This record gives sequence, C-alpha cells and structure tokens, in this order.
Amino acid sequence: MNEQDIDKTVRDFYLNQKLSADKVQRILKQGEAQPRRSGTTWWQYWVPVAAAAAIVMAFSFQMGRSYDDEEFFFDVAGEIAMRHNGNKNFEVQTASFEDAQEGLKELAFSVTPLVKQKLLSAYEVIGARYCQLQGQQAAHLQVKNRKTGALCTLYIASLRGPLSSLKSLDREIDLEANHVDIWEDSNRLFALVD
Repeated sequence: MNEQDIDKTVRDFYLNQKLSADKVQRILKQGEAQPRRSGTTWWQYWVPVAAAAAIVMAFSFQMGRSYDDEEFFFDVAGEIAMRHNGNKNFEVQTASFEDAQEGLKELAFSVTPLVKQKLLSAYEVIGARYCQLQGQQAAHLQVKNRKTGALCTLYIASLRGPLSSLKSLDREIDLEANHVDIWEDSNRLFALVD
C-alpha cells in the first residue's frame, strides 16, 4: 500500500464515523441555556467587594474620628477660655464646692471633684453660675489660686452628647492667652483655665 492509499483509507474511515441521532440531540440539549436559579449567583461575586469596602470605610471613619476628637478638644478649650475671659456676673456667691452645689440646685450632676481634689484644694471657690458647654448644661465656677491670688475658671459638665467623645482623655492645652487643663472625673468633664 502506498501513501495515497493509506490517506484515502483513513479519510474514508473518519468520514463514515457518525454519532447517532440520539447522541446528537443529547449534546444539543446540554448546550442550551440552563434556566437561571433564583438570584443566587450574581450577588456572590459582590460579597468580597462589599466586605472590602466596609472595612475601608470603617478604617477611614476611625481615622477621621480620631482627628476630629483632637480638633474637638481645641474647640472645647477655646470655648471655655473665651468664657473665662468674658465678664459675666456670677449668680451664686460662695466659698466652697458644697455652697456652689446648693446655689446651683438645677444641676443634674455634682460639682464636687473626686479625682483631682488635691489640685483643686489649691483654689478657693468664689462664685458660680449656670452655663452651657457644647449644648450641654454646665457649671461655671470662679476660683482663686490661693498662692498667686489669680482668678481662674473651673468648668464642670456632664459627659453627654458631643462631650462624650472626650471620655478618658486628659489634656493640657496651651492657647494664646490661657492654659486649659481638661480631665474626666466620674463621667463629668472638668476644665481649669489659668
């Protein structure tokens, strides 16, 4: 057998090979579009994307919040210093924290410090009045430094509303004209302005 005869025999063999009509129909049916299952696959591709986006947003929010807390400290300190430098009359003339508490009966919190009693024992309470600090009820006490005789301001406010972000964050802030110490004491914000 020569090469041409071999090629013809192989070609004829493959041309005579056929699939049965049954097999052709089964193959065609498998190739037809399968009906879509009730929405179970399209969202599966987006779950990792949504999870990554949520993580990025949470991280960004936390970073932005810590930056805002720092600015908020300066805003609160500035508001306190501004009121310290203003000339407001004190409604209650007093000589102690207890007298100030008695004179400011509508306060929802105590003005008596627990944490820094030694620091505040260096100051004599002279007067007290109601005020607001970032929209929260506050007490504005005028105190006198026993050593220097300088008049200072002590602010006390409940750590609610926007002030709640200042919890557990004691700070000393130096502004242009004043030095402000801010600390937490039993869920209250204390601020002393020299």
